[in-house]
Parts: sequence; structure tokens; C-alpha cells
Amino acid sequence: MFNRNSQRPIIMFIGQKSRLWLGGLVGLVVILAVLGIWLMTDVPPTHSSGQPSLPVNATVADESLIQFQVETVKPDVSGEDYFVNYRLKREQFRQETKTMLLELLNSTVDKTKEQAQEKWLELSTKIQKEGEVENLLKIKGFQDAVADVFPENVTVIVYAPSLTADELSMIQDLVIRVTKVRKDKITISVKK
Repeated sequence: MFNRNSQRPIIMFIGQKSRLWLGGLVGLVVILAVLGIWLMTDVPPTHSSGQPSLPVNATVADESLIQFQVETVKPDVSGEDYFVNYRLKREQFRQETKTMLLELLNSTVDKTKEQAQEKWLELSTKIQKEGEVENLLKIKGFQDAVADVFPENVTVIVYAPSLTADELSMIQDLVIRVTKVRKDKITISVKK
């Protein structure tokens, strides 16, 4: 009835067995969960035969027969289209900048890599602040707006026929709160 090592009755260990079973079961569930997550995130390798795939009815043509036609489209810079075009051009410029910075981030020269990291951080901060200003202006009731944030100044263009003194003051206060730029370094314009 007594275990010689612990000097306790065997009956006391019966309660411990259910705790051991419960602990083992919890441990098994944790192991299975980790294994399941690992298996779900493990991407199987893709296999390629090395042969380019073509649609069933496609034929390989002589590359000299490929012709390109360039169509020039004149952007509409009036009203709402101005803001769409502005954002498209801004995003295109940002993508080009990011592409150049990515090349520098992969550099083996530490100083170049460090400078690229600083520029990447500046660009990320600029994007975040511009988006925040634009979204807050929309929340305040403006139909559309674009912001261009620089370390020393900010330009805001609002879609409106005109702005009242109260609206100008509200825009300035909003820009100051988001960017910490001085009031005299904020330029606000309207676009009809």
C-alpha cells in the first residue's frame, strides 16, 4: 500500500494519473497543432519539365512578325480625373524608386546599403503621411485631395471650387498634426 521511495499511499498516485493523462493529451494536441501549421505553410516545390508550355492551339511564330502599336493618350487634367492621374503618376514614380532602392539594398557595400535603407524609410514615412492627410481630408468632407509631403514643406491640392477661411485653417491644422511641418511651409491649392 505504501511506496517505499515516497512513503505515500498508492491511492494518492491514482489522482496523479488523470493529471498525467490530461497533460499528455494537451501536449499531444499542441504537437499536432504545430505539425498541422507547419504542413499547411510548407509549399511543395513546383516541378518544371523545362519545356515552355503553350496553349493547345498556339503556334510558335517568327519573332520578327511581332508588331507593337503605340497609342498616345492625352490625360484629362480637369476635375476628378486630375486626382486619378496624379495618383497614377505618383505610384509609378514610387515603384521606380522602390526598384532602384531594392538594387541598392542588395548591395554588398555597407555604406550604400545603409543609405538605401534610410531612403526606403523616408519613402515609407512619406507614403504613410500622405495617405493619412488625404484620408483625413476625405473624412472631413472633402470629395478628393492629394498631398505631397516633404521634410521641409507640404503641398495639398483639394477638389473644390474654393475654400473658406475655416476650411483653410482646418486643413493647415490637420497637416501640422500629421506632418509636424510649420504653418508657413504648407501650400494649399484647389482644383475644380
